[in-house]
Amino acid sequence: MEQRRRRIDRVTATDFLDGLNDRPADELRAMRDDCRDEEATLSFTRRVVQGQIDITRAEQHRRSAGSDAHLVDELSDILAEKTDGERDPLKARISPMFDPDDQPYGHRAQDSPVDDASLSRIPDLDDAELRALLERLQAKEASVSELRRSVLHALDALQAELVHRYRDGALDVDAVVASTVRERGGSAAAGGAAEAGRAAGAGPSAEDR
Repeated sequence: MEQRRRRIDRVTATDFLDGLNDRPADELRAMRDDCRDEEATLSFTRRVVQGQIDITRAEQHRRSAGSDAHLVDELSDILAEKTDGERDPLKARISPMFDPDDQPYGHRAQDSPVDDASLSRIPDLDDAELRALLERLQAKEASVSELRRSVLHALDALQAELVHRYRDGALDVDAVVASTVRERGGSAAAGGAAEAGRAAGAGPSAEDR
């Protein structure tokens, strides 16, 4: 019997998008939703690792500047996100909210952040240990980012195929919304309508995200 593949393995497999034109719309939407969920998980992991990188670099900078400030006292500034005014609205995207407390997380190499004892004692590391830690974190961030790009490529292809079918009249908007309501409950109607609305003008591609 064929062993069941994990979702991340399915959506990044080389044959995941094979025969896209011949697949039914329900299957395309399920595949797209799998990609969205994986992208949300990978994005969360990437943000965690990027935060760890920022902390490590901040300690390096503190040492090179000869500052007497304590790293812990500067954590809030180091990890502060950009303000809403600094975000580019053209690069905004809609993806599921990922909550690691509500979903399985950290059990796979792909979505687990670096679990390194060195992270808990960054101020006590010597310079060589600090550099080695930064290299491990950067390698992890690069690996997660590459995987995320693969997922986004598949997501774009699936969304483009669905949009094409809406514009071509192959899919009925009312039927899609009604199906979404039946499968997921009335609160999901907005999601089905939003999907249909994007057919009138596709949003930013994964390359812009």
